[in-house]
Amino acid sequence: MEIFRKMSFADSTGDAIPFYHDGVYHIFSLTPPVGTTVYPERLRTTWSHAVSKDLIHWEELPTAIYPGEGKEPDASGVWTGSVLYGEGKYHAFYTGYSIKAEYQQTICHAYSEDGINWKKDTGNPVIKPLIDQYEQQDFRDPYVFFNEDEKKYWMLVSARRLDMPVTRRGCIVLYRSTDLESWEYYGNLYSPGHTNCPECSEIYKMKDTWILSYSRFSEFGNTIYRTAKSPYGPWKKMKKDGIGGRRFYAAKSLTDKNGRRIYFAWAHDRGQCSDKGEWYWGGRFCIPHEVKLSETGDLLVDIPQEFTESIHKTIPWNYLPVLGEYKRYGAESIVLDALETTGYGFLMHDKKRFYFHASIIPKEANDSFGILLKSDKEASECLFLEFDVAMQRVSLLSLPMGVDPFWEQSCQAVPEASSPGPDGFRVSEKTFSIKTGAVIDVKIFVDHDMIEVFIGKEIAFTYRVYRSSEYEIGIIAQDSKVEYANIALCDYTSNIFDIL
Repeated sequence: MEIFRKMSFADSTGDAIPFYHDGVYHIFSLTPPVGTTVYPERLRTTWSHAVSKDLIHWEELPTAIYPGEGKEPDASGVWTGSVLYGEGKYHAFYTGYSIKAEYQQTICHAYSEDGINWKKDTGNPVIKPLIDQYEQQDFRDPYVFFNEDEKKYWMLVSARRLDMPVTRRGCIVLYRSTDLESWEYYGNLYSPGHTNCPECSEIYKMKDTWILSYSRFSEFGNTIYRTAKSPYGPWKKMKKDGIGGRRFYAAKSLTDKNGRRIYFAWAHDRGQCSDKGEWYWGGRFCIPHEVKLSETGDLLVDIPQEFTESIHKTIPWNYLPVLGEYKRYGAESIVLDALETTGYGFLMHDKKRFYFHASIIPKEANDSFGILLKSDKEASECLFLEFDVAMQRVSLLSLPMGVDPFWEQSCQAVPEASSPGPDGFRVSEKTFSIKTGAVIDVKIFVDHDMIEVFIGKEIAFTYRVYRSSEYEIGIIAQDSKVEYANIALCDYTSNIFDIL
C-alpha cells in the first residue's frame, strides 16, 4: 500500500493543493530546492504534481510550474494557490513571490489544456494588493471556486489590513469574476482579529452550511474553520474547532465523485531531526482527513476508508505490566483497574512503523486514561493521549512538564522538561464527551517520528516526536477502571508512508 508523502526527489514538501477531476485525484504541492532549510532559499518553491485514482497509489508527474526569472512576479518562488476546471480548461491561481519587487506577493495565473502541461498568463500578476488597505508583503494563497448560488467565480486571498493592530491584521479578502479573467474587488470577507495572516483559506458548502477554513501561523500552528448560513457570514466558531491538531498545517481540500470532502496537509520538519530543533517550513504530508458535518454543525474528522481497509497484516504483541492491577481477556482485551491509583503498561513489539486500533471503554473513570506514545518506562517522558473525565476533553500532552526551579532538587528523578517550543506542553486539545460505558474508538498511525491519531470519527491530532524511546505504545489509567478492547497492531510497511 502506498500514499503520496513527498516527492521522491524532495527533502520536504509543503502546502498541498488538491484537485479532483474526471476520476483522478491531483495533488500539487510546494517543493523547495534540495538541501535548503531556511528562508529565503527554501521558499523558491516549484509546484510538484502527483495523481492517483484510489488515494493510495500515486504517480509522480513532471513539475507543473517553475519560478520565473529576473523581474517576473514569481522570480523568487511559486507559492500556494488553487486549481479548478472552468471555461473549458484547467486554471491554476497561485502566489507569485519576488523578494526584490515592489509587490513581493501578487496573484498570478497559469492555464492548461490537459492538467499536466502549464503556461503562465502573460498578463501576470492578475491581481496586486491594494496598498492603501493592505500590506504589500502578505497578499497570497488564492483560492478560486465557482459559487453556484451566485453563478460567479470567487477568489479568496489571505492578507493583512493596515487599519488593525499589528498582530491582529490577518484577514481574508474576496474577489469575484464571471470569466476567470476580470476580477472585481469586493472587500473583506472575514477579519477575525486573532492572527498575523490566515493562510491557505478556502470556502465550500455542506448541506445548508458554509465552511470557511484557514491556518494560523501566529501562536498556533493548525488549521481551523468557521461556519455560517451565508458565504458572506457572519462566521461562527464551533466547539471542535479544527481539521486536525497542531502541525496538521495549511490543510486544503477537494470533493471527489462520491461527494466526500477530503483534506490534505503537512507536518513540519524539525532542525537536526531533533525534538529541540526549530520547526521548519515544509515537512511531510499527513494521512488525508475526511470531514463530515455533524448535526451540531461541527466538522467530524476521520480516516478515508481506503486506508483502514487496506491494512490486514497483524503484528504479534505481548503486554508488559509496569504498575497497577490488570486483567487480560483473550488475545485482544486488557482491563486496567486503577481506582485511587495509577496503572499502566506497554504493548511489546519490534516495529517502528505500525497501525494501532482499539476500543476504549471507561468502566469507572474519575481522573483520566489514555495511550502512551514514545515513552520511557516511568511514563514520565512521553507523548500522552489523555482523556480527561472532569474537563471532558482529549489532549495530546508532551511530558514531562518540568518543575519550578524551587523544586528541582527534590525532583531529580524527573527527566528534563520536553521542549516543544511554541507548541507548549499541551500540544493539542479538543472537547470530547467521555461517559461511563461509552466506547471510544482510537486509531493511531506511527511512522518513526510521525504520529497521527484519530479519535471516535470526530477528532484528529498530528505530531512529530524524534527521540528514541524505550516503548512505542502503552496504555494507562489514573484513578480509573478502563477496558482496552479489540486491540489490534498492524504492519503497514508495504509503503503507506513511503515515497514512490
